Amino acid sequence: MSVDLLGPLVSRETLVLAPVLGIYLLVSAVGFLRFPTAVADFSRDLCRHPAAMHAMGAIAFFVGAGIVSFHRHWSNPAEIAVTATGLWWALEGAGMLASPAAVARAMQKSRYVPTMRALQWGALLVGAYLLWVGISGIAE
Repeated sequence: MSVDLLGPLVSRETLVLAPVLGIYLLVSAVGFLRFPTAVADFSRDLCRHPAAMHAMGAIAFFVGAGIVSFHRHWSNPAEIAVTATGLWWALEGAGMLASPAAVARAMQKSRYVPTMRALQWGALLVGAYLLWVGISGIAE
């Protein structure tokens, strides 16, 4: 079922998930962007502790797969952002579970930290957009 609140039709699932994902993406991005070494510190700690890598992978996989299992809507930017976030997390988690050594090697490459910091700016924008969609019900 979809809802038309002053804009394109938005599924009820999107309206439920958008503010939750939006707040998480905003808070997480702010946390990483506040400190220039946060991404490097986090990835270094994760690489040193295989159990932490496994736990993070399991959480990312189950949350992402949970989102995608009941949210497969691609009709507007908000629905695309919600479904794509779920897919990203599921794939990220699957990689951490299936091949933690490959993920650790990727985290140690010189371009990893600048790439992740750039992605955090994207997460900040997507998070703000999803929070706005969830509050306003408008998916433009």
